[in-house]
Amino acid sequence: MRVFLLILLLSATALAQDLEILARPDAIHVESVGGNIVPMERVFFHLILHNLSQAPLDIEWVRFDIVNSQGVLFSGQYSGPALIGLFDNAIDRRRIEPTTKESLRLEPGERKGISDIFLDFPKGFIGEGLLVEAQYKSGERIDSHKLSTQLRRVEGFSGRLPFDGIWYVAGEHGFLDTHKRFLAEAFAYDFLQIGANGRSFLRDGSRNEDYLAYGKKVLAAKDGTVVFVRSDIIENIPGQTTNVNTPTGNVVVIDHGNNQYGYYGRLKPNSVEVRVGRRVRAGDPIAAVGNSGDSFEPHLHFHVMNNPDPAQAEGLPLVFERWKAQSYSRFPVERQQGVPSRGEFVQP
Repeated sequence: MRVFLLILLLSATALAQDLEILARPDAIHVESVGGNIVPMERVFFHLILHNLSQAPLDIEWVRFDIVNSQGVLFSGQYSGPALIGLFDNAIDRRRIEPTTKESLRLEPGERKGISDIFLDFPKGFIGEGLLVEAQYKSGERIDSHKLSTQLRRVEGFSGRLPFDGIWYVAGEHGFLDTHKRFLAEAFAYDFLQIGANGRSFLRDGSRNEDYLAYGKKVLAAKDGTVVFVRSDIIENIPGQTTNVNTPTGNVVVIDHGNNQYGYYGRLKPNSVEVRVGRRVRAGDPIAAVGNSGDSFEPHLHFHVMNNPDPAQAEGLPLVFERWKAQSYSRFPVERQQGVPSRGEFVQP
């Protein structure tokens, strides 16, 4: 019996997993996007490497393969300074909790991330699965771990920012964003405005009217048809109350086509300018920013989902078109298409 127990103990030790690899979101999407010459497809995902062991791990390389039943279609491998750059970029952009920079070492319990991986290929090149492998060193032992996940095809959403003027990205679809609590909000954004005083409000911020974002126009991000409107939810007291019974608050849902539904939430009561069945064009005003639902201060919540009912929906990846960012440069940087990061100031 003692020999049998010893064998079980040694087997469990040998099978213990030192490194966990996670892909985010859980369902990785392949989006159909336009191309200048031929139709294109884009795969978009994040990677997280998590040290589950009691000893430091030194990551030697990370490799990912886009595969199908006929074999590997595309492979990429990162090591050394290139891999350090990817890890440090995720830290700088607040995509994951900070670890030691300029290092490939993971202390026990630590995680490093590679964020916002966008790969574009002519349609038909991307297969059905993603295989990720990482090789690491623990003491004198070299080992590796693999992750295999299926890819799901959807039509990619690309639209304008849902406002005019300069706004601050307070929440986005990084690893740590609280929107990840809800499946429909996996790629959600929160936008608010910041004044010269470095705050989102004037005076003491005790009233919704003190907030710079309050009452500002919310614009349609893309052409579509309004499918749901609610505008009768009373607003919260900033910093004091939030509506957990009706967390959606006042909201407009627009069918943008291809099973893509834009969700414009936290709106001001009785500010909705559109009705169900109304056709809207990108840039049309639809409501005003408020402080209703699951909200502690006036801001605009925006996400795209695959069902008009958030309780039945999954969130869809989205990128914004023709916008400017100003956080890491002296002057606004024009971007034709991309994903804003938390902490950036953005404008159409």
